[in-house]
Amino acid sequence: GTAIAKEKAAGVLLNLSFNANNRVAIAGAGAIPPLVTLLTSGTVGAKEKAAGTLGNLALNDKNQVSIAEAGAIPSLVNLLTSGTAIAKEKAAGALWNLAVNNDKNQVTIAEAGAIPPLINLLTSGTTDAKENAAGALQLQKQAQYR
Repeated sequence: GTAIAKEKAAGVLLNLSFNANNRVAIAGAGAIPPLVTLLTSGTVGAKEKAAGTLGNLALNDKNQVSIAEAGAIPSLVNLLTSGTAIAKEKAAGALWNLAVNNDKNQVTIAEAGAIPPLINLLTSGTTDAKENAAGALQLQKQAQYR
């Protein structure tokens, strides 16, 4: 589809992804790889919506693994520095959710260079971005001491 159609589809998936059952269905329908692609190749709005959707999908343990395996983490880390204020907020939230109870993702997030831009968001981000960055950083700190 067109870039605008992809952005609209990502917006629909974002709205659907607030429901726990839909998170399983969205992943099962194969939406994770195209959402990961949108993180780098979509419109500004598509990047924001894709990051938000992936963040919601990552509230499911199996989806955390699928999202990481689809290569989302480096793209989300890139959005922390290159994205709009909303994209940064959504990317930080997605990284936080990907790190919850997932040691492998915590390591991958740190290795992808997320810590400096997350620290930067603590002072420069939106209110929600600051909260998301703090959550993601807290999990990174816990991972260091295991």
